[in-house]
Amino acid sequence: MRAKPLRGRGEALARLLSGVRAVKQHETSSVLLISGPAGIGKTTVMSELCAQAAAMPLRVARTKCDEIEQMRPGAAFLALLRSGPKPLLTADEFTKIIRDADEPLLLADRFEEVAARGPVLIAIDDAQWADAASRFLVRTLVPRLAGLPVAWVLTSRDETFDDFTGHEAIRVVHERLRPLDGSEMTAVARDRLGYVPDAETRRYLAATGGNPLFVEQVIDSVTRAHAHGEGGATLVAEFQTAVAQQVSALESHVRDLVELLAVAGKPMPMRDVVALLPHAGSAIPAAMAARLVSATEQGLSTRHDLVGAAVRETLPRKALRDLHTRFATYYLDEAGDPLSAAAHARAAVEPGNLAIVYVLVAAAERLSGLGLSSDDAGDLATLAFRALNPSQPEWLGISLRCLAVLARTQRVREAIAVADLVIASQDDVDLIVQAHIDAARALWLSGRVTELTQRLKRVLADTTLEAAANSRLRAAYTLALTRTDAGETAAKEAAVAAGQARVSGDRDALVLALQALGETARNEGRHEIALRHFREQRVVSGSAFLAEEITSLQLLDRYADAQTLLDQARLLGGGHLDTLPGLQSAQMWHDFLLCKLDDAEAGAAAVVDLGHQLGTNLYVLDAHVVSTGVALLRDDLDRATAQLSAVDKLTGADPAVREPWIAVMSGWLAGRQGDLHASMRTLAPVLRGAGVAFHHWPLWPCWLGMFYEFGGRAGDQAFAAEVVEAASQSARRNPGVASLEGIALQLRGVRDNDLDMLARAASVLQGSPRPLLRGGGVAAYGRALLAAGHHDDGIAQLDRAWDEYDLADARAHRATVERLMRDAGAHSAKWKVLPPEQTRGWTALTPAEQRVAVLISAGYTNKAAASRLGVSINTVGTQARSIFAKLGVQSRVQLANYLHEENIGGPGEQPEAHRGGRLLPDR
Repeated sequence: MRAKPLRGRGEALARLLSGVRAVKQHETSSVLLISGPAGIGKTTVMSELCAQAAAMPLRVARTKCDEIEQMRPGAAFLALLRSGPKPLLTADEFTKIIRDADEPLLLADRFEEVAARGPVLIAIDDAQWADAASRFLVRTLVPRLAGLPVAWVLTSRDETFDDFTGHEAIRVVHERLRPLDGSEMTAVARDRLGYVPDAETRRYLAATGGNPLFVEQVIDSVTRAHAHGEGGATLVAEFQTAVAQQVSALESHVRDLVELLAVAGKPMPMRDVVALLPHAGSAIPAAMAARLVSATEQGLSTRHDLVGAAVRETLPRKALRDLHTRFATYYLDEAGDPLSAAAHARAAVEPGNLAIVYVLVAAAERLSGLGLSSDDAGDLATLAFRALNPSQPEWLGISLRCLAVLARTQRVREAIAVADLVIASQDDVDLIVQAHIDAARALWLSGRVTELTQRLKRVLADTTLEAAANSRLRAAYTLALTRTDAGETAAKEAAVAAGQARVSGDRDALVLALQALGETARNEGRHEIALRHFREQRVVSGSAFLAEEITSLQLLDRYADAQTLLDQARLLGGGHLDTLPGLQSAQMWHDFLLCKLDDAEAGAAAVVDLGHQLGTNLYVLDAHVVSTGVALLRDDLDRATAQLSAVDKLTGADPAVREPWIAVMSGWLAGRQGDLHASMRTLAPVLRGAGVAFHHWPLWPCWLGMFYEFGGRAGDQAFAAEVVEAASQSARRNPGVASLEGIALQLRGVRDNDLDMLARAASVLQGSPRPLLRGGGVAAYGRALLAAGHHDDGIAQLDRAWDEYDLADARAHRATVERLMRDAGAHSAKWKVLPPEQTRGWTALTPAEQRVAVLISAGYTNKAAASRLGVSINTVGTQARSIFAKLGVQSRVQLANYLHEENIGGPGEQPEAHRGGRLLPDR
């Protein structure tokens, strides 16, 4: 326990301690948040909480985040596991768990095992500097450990704690520490000095603004003044001035150490200190005696981050940049830590500084080459290019290196801009060719295939090109052909380009040729072959993950394998996929095709945001298509129309790239609106364009049933026959894929009115991971059975289809099946409509639905809500759809807004899920 009271913190500490006691007494989790500006006393309050928790007793694990170390994944959590006199893990256990440091989900599992051993307090100081992986772990573990006795204590300069909270099911206490008032500062001074401070001292205390750290600095100044017999001390008005005076009084070698640690921005292991400052050993005692430096388990650091900030402010700009440059070079070349190098390189950058530009580029290359931190890599490459002066002799070589990183990290706009500048300013053919190759990758992602083709034609017309340059350009040109020429032509060109690249050993040419081969195979519907080419492309290019490979797995019904790769990519990215739109798009399609419509819609919004930012129009187009598909499945025709309008305004991509997708969605919408003539007018060109195999993707199995249905209803037998043939061809080219084989059997069975074939189709489609195809298979079989007079069997099949569509939230399909069953005289309690006065609004929800509504409006996923309520995910999904229908909302955001606007959960009207006080934070 503390020898002296915490002045001005009694009430806050009492409220926080109530949360700790609740963990001990009730064995449930609490989240205790302490916020306020630097120096306000957050760490002191946390220390008191840790001390009292240890006395209860609870196990206590404590860590501190720092500004530089936030770039190292999981640093904060790893530090927790071995902190304090009684670490949560033994040395042997920690040695084993360190192997999971790069895999946050495995680390979370380990942490759950630790929490299950008994009450524990987890303290994370300076959470505003937590790295992405640690933030992901907190977001994951807080709800996951809700039923275990865990007290989470976090301090942060940020007031919102958005990344760490949002868990309404857990007791939350948030204390925003205020500045000390005059009487409290006087009491602190009396505690420290042993007497009531005089009027002059109180005046300087008032000038601190109530910041406890500044208060202590003033009191220390008074103490030193009295110790030296100076009587009334001459106090400094600003903390930086005080620190500057202290530093300037040090011997030069001690001052060097303090400045080094201040610029480091994080605790430094002794080996790093000595490597950068060989004479540091002799300076450490004096720096610690001056109370400017402290030693922790992590290494040496300034006593407080404010001390470090004050030292940095007093350093001349050149000296500060030189120190950052030394750090950046050391971390990159000696320590092998490109993330830390990047942080210092950013701080040191200035126009024309080649030393730091080289560090920026090297760090960007290292990060992008490892498949890590693509966002950081792109930022560093952009920063390096902007710091260059075109008059510098090194400009060209560095610009090409920046361009390569920008192309690899899908920074489309920046990559095209840099490439154009290089091409316009150079005459060296080889360099121009390389710039064209990197620009080609960017133009492809932007959907500007016509411009890509024209550029490459002009360069290929140069008869003086060397063989290697010609091979690369030809491979890029072949990739463009996959969107402009018939499949057979493009396939032949791609095969020739790949053969030339293999003979010459040109890696860049082979990567482009393999992508072209994969695209042509996918356009022809040969997905196993496409997968093989894309996998080889990933290996040759050195990419960690490739969106095209994941998409091919999805088209082969290998969704579990696709999700495994996406999960690994997410782990590599610190728990998210928001750095490469290609991977985000692959996850979006994954969710859409598996009818995880909420997730697909959220993913589409993220892809649009990032795609507009980077210029990756191909993925923006995909995202609008998915959003339109979600709206159509949910029978929201107005929203589908709005989404189609947004796609049509996507002018960055060529019409030839976007129009097939627009046609598919427009045809679907027109058919749903009953305009079958318009539907056929838009869908027929798509079907016939796919015949030459450079736009095969609109004929994925998810659309084929819709094509056939509208063709049949429109009486266009020729069109319907073409759809059947397209489905059959796709099945022949991909034997053993249930989705493709099943839809081919289904369409042939419907065409021929063949009950046996429809039965076989329904059976095959039960092996498909796609809910819509499973539902479509039994729906077609059930409809045919009814028509053949097999009433009960037909109703049974249609009922199975209803269940599939209901779980998928495919409201339009569900309504069609339900109408067929009603017309056949069937009835089901599942279809029961509530009385008019109970069909809308909060009171129409059942108590169980109210509980689900509260949780999902607070940010819970269906899985998390199911775990919280002890029910299945399917149950939560069904209840969520019912909630949306009864409240007239279309998304979780709208649901949250509805509850807020209706003041549901507030003082006047608490839904059942809120009663008992366990789902609401303390206010």
